[in-house]
Amino acid sequence: MSGRDLQPQDLRASAAVRRAARTLETAGLERARAEAELLVCGAAGRPLEWLLVHPEDMLSPEQAARLEDMVGRRARREPLPYVLGHAEFYSLDLFVGPAAIVPRPETEVLAEAALARAPEARFAVDVGVGCGALAVVLARERPEMMVLGIDVSREALRLARRNIARYGLGRRVALAAGDLLDPVGRRADLVVANLPYIRTGDFPDLAPEVSRWEPRIALDGGEDGLALIRRLAGQLERHLSAGGIAALEVGAGQAEEVANLLRRAGLTEVEVVPDYAKIDRVVIGRKRG
Repeated sequence: MSGRDLQPQDLRASAAVRRAARTLETAGLERARAEAELLVCGAAGRPLEWLLVHPEDMLSPEQAARLEDMVGRRARREPLPYVLGHAEFYSLDLFVGPAAIVPRPETEVLAEAALARAPEARFAVDVGVGCGALAVVLARERPEMMVLGIDVSREALRLARRNIARYGLGRRVALAAGDLLDPVGRRADLVVANLPYIRTGDFPDLAPEVSRWEPRIALDGGEDGLALIRRLAGQLERHLSAGGIAALEVGAGQAEEVANLLRRAGLTEVEVVPDYAKIDRVVIGRKRG
């Protein structure tokens, strides 16, 4: 039944939630009801509070048709943020889409750690900028900081540009297409990177939301997951300013090896920061001053 063929009683928001939840449950989604509520609000262009206060409000036929499409996409295991078109990160609402991975809570740990350990940084580089989550947070939290975001994907850069514009940061956040730190023309006080770190052999075990939908170029770190991180570590000595900080997000079980990579690159004060699940998630080092 299409959105335009529904009976009036089916257009009530509460009925739409029940119908969407049944479809998502059939697709095997564990949080079917909660996701159905978000999808109904997304299709209606309303905040979640609207559904709680006005569950008997009517959807228009156009909104019902939009909801049907969104529920179908989610039932095919497209990530919910892609379906909704936005995701929360560091209390910010960011545009997201299949050009870049969905920003995750683990990367908030990277942002917090970098900001805490480089309070005087004036020029930061976000390597693998994706949708721009880290670059936007750094610039908003440090009004005196200039940020350069780098990515090999021009589609990701277009998405990042939307988020930079959304928060009015165009004068302080620049973007460049390129490989790792190659586009950087001056030494940075801070380098942050959430590079691909999933081992190639682990992809068959990933959730379909990740393996089928998120861009593999932003996830696949090669045989041991460290191919790009290893290359980046080799560039840090010549691209960091004296006393500069590098902060890298890593996968479970990779922190020790990445810490050794930073030490071999000449960085000191190397430390590991756990995420909210107590998994070693961020490795930080400082270039000698």
